[in-house]
Amino acid sequence: MKINDRNQQKRLDRSVEALFEERMTRQEFFRRATAWGVSAVILSDILGLHKKAFAMQDPSPEILERIKAEGGELAVFNWEEYIHPETIPNFEAEFGVKVTFDTFPGNEHLLAKLQAGGARYDVVFPTHNFVPIHIGQGLLEPLDLENIPDLGNSMPRFLNTTADPGNIYTVPYLWGMTALAHNTKYTKDDPNVDSWALFFESGPERYSGKLAFTDEREEVIATALAYLGYSINSRNKDELLEAGELLIKTKPHVKAFYPGADMTKALITEDIIVGHEWNGEVVKAHRKNPNVEWLLPKEGGTAWFDSMAIAKGAPHKFTAEVFINYMLRPDVAAANSDEGGYATANLVAVEKFVSAEVANNPAIYPTADDLSRLEFLEVLTDDILPVYDDIWTRLLGA
Repeated sequence: MKINDRNQQKRLDRSVEALFEERMTRQEFFRRATAWGVSAVILSDILGLHKKAFAMQDPSPEILERIKAEGGELAVFNWEEYIHPETIPNFEAEFGVKVTFDTFPGNEHLLAKLQAGGARYDVVFPTHNFVPIHIGQGLLEPLDLENIPDLGNSMPRFLNTTADPGNIYTVPYLWGMTALAHNTKYTKDDPNVDSWALFFESGPERYSGKLAFTDEREEVIATALAYLGYSINSRNKDELLEAGELLIKTKPHVKAFYPGADMTKALITEDIIVGHEWNGEVVKAHRKNPNVEWLLPKEGGTAWFDSMAIAKGAPHKFTAEVFINYMLRPDVAAANSDEGGYATANLVAVEKFVSAEVANNPAIYPTADDLSRLEFLEVLTDDILPVYDDIWTRLLGA
């Protein structure tokens, strides 16, 4: 399989080596080779040989039979734009499963859906601080970890956490940060460009009507707590009320509280100049509009990780566990991370498959200094819930 261009041949040879050493996914190999103009015939030959070489990874007849016995179907409920476009089709082809794939914009939406009966979803993706709520309300099925052997690929920091001791109900998926997006075309000379003051001080003065929040209650209140110098997990009612008043004071200058990935579009079109946003959405916006940059303020921000779980009463539980294990494959996990702009919780994926461009991007994989300024959101206690509810109700009504 020789090609005429010597440099192209060298690039191809290196990529083939990386593919067969499992340092590159099939998706990434195909993307690169196509961009270099490698012919479809050569690509087909290489990928065919790769498939034969790794044929031992094909699912066993027993697994396929159990999937067939469950109906050969699966219903997945995931966040918006949070998975590689080839992940589901590849799973369907490999395991003979017809997947129904729906998306939700936020944790409250997912929780309400499961509380209402789950619409018979199998696999769902709650954030870590919502997991204890799901477990406490009996909304999740215990996992049979015998069917999820690749759980060991996960980073230890995301296993056996206080959210789900022993990983009885969940396994880690992607993780990230929530802080600020800003458009450097407008903020380049702003003296507050390293701080939450960019939002709460410069915002009303310079970017009124061009500010935005996510619509996640805990995340929004955390912004004001961080700016005021308090822990984002503060349970002090006076501190919380002070944060609430700051948010209400800022509200007239806020364009919207955006659900899910809607703010990404607003950042790209420059309808929003400074936005409170998830880091992966900022990364995706930056790809379309390079003026949009990620900012973790000096006061810090929130951190979180999303999990894969099985909804209570799921009609395809075994198939769901097979799917979760498939998502834990290093190459699949890396592809989902590269596509979504979020860090994977899969250690083997980071070591072998995540592209260097992604792994070295502090907007996706935070530095040690960044990590020291991040706090993982904690579950709200029953005594503090009314305070959050009151702040949120008054804020939305202001």
